[in-house]
Amino acid sequence: MIFNGNQLANSILQTLRITSKIKPKLGICLVGDSPASKSYVNRKLKACQEINVDAEVFHFEENVEQDQLIKHIQQMHHDGILVQLPLPLHLNKLDIIHSIPYEKDVDCLHMHNLQRILVYGELCEMLPCTPAAVLQILDYYDVNVIGKRVTMIGRSFLVGLPLSLLLQKRNATVTVCHRETQDLDEQIMNADIVISAAGQPKLVRNVKQGAIVIDVGISQGEKRGKIVGDVDFDNVKNQASIITPVPGGVGPMTVCMLMRNLCNIWKKKQGQPVYINPKLSEAYLND
Repeated sequence: MIFNGNQLANSILQTLRITSKIKPKLGICLVGDSPASKSYVNRKLKACQEINVDAEVFHFEENVEQDQLIKHIQQMHHDGILVQLPLPLHLNKLDIIHSIPYEKDVDCLHMHNLQRILVYGELCEMLPCTPAAVLQILDYYDVNVIGKRVTMIGRSFLVGLPLSLLLQKRNATVTVCHRETQDLDEQIMNADIVISAAGQPKLVRNVKQGAIVIDVGISQGEKRGKIVGDVDFDNVKNQASIITPVPGGVGPMTVCMLMRNLCNIWKKKQGQPVYINPKLSEAYLND
């Protein structure tokens, strides 16, 4: 079964649409002229339009000084703030992320927010967007991960690390693999669920029959302008029970989860109930 990320994302965005006169505002800092970064920002702006929230983009030159960027971020008064990644090498990514007030960190990458996830998991009103997208896809198919063997390829603080923690909070048995893993193919073949976020084309060539495969990786394909994932899609789609394509899989869902974070930030500020996953079990809630 091939997952349609655009369809589910559009459905969820409709539930997030703001109908009141007062509405949240998102501030986006974009550094440089990377076509990929501009494309990602445009997708976020489109999603903001779809749910009827305001957005403002601040575009900085590639050689912007770090102090200048941080000073600008600290002066922003938006409900949610994000800095589009990746950043030029002369900028310290962590210092810049931590200059965002944690309560406005709509990407949920601030150390304070990651620490809260370590303790509270999905009970937090904000989750890192790509991990949240993966969990949403599993929930869409009513996949119960309790006791399931999950192979997580990639350990970045953007995806692999928080997602592995969140899956363990759901009582999955998670193996985190990385570039130094010696038996990667074996770990993949033993997994009930394979999640790859390595950015290496055709890294996952085979899975066990009936496995669930979620492809978070993004790379340039052999053909100019073609985007591919980590999974050898044409081969693995015949082995997997559920598989996400690239593009059109996790990507649209990630933007959707960003909008959910923004709405939760705003609702909390307004004293309204925030979204918490209704499918969380009593065991999770009482853990």
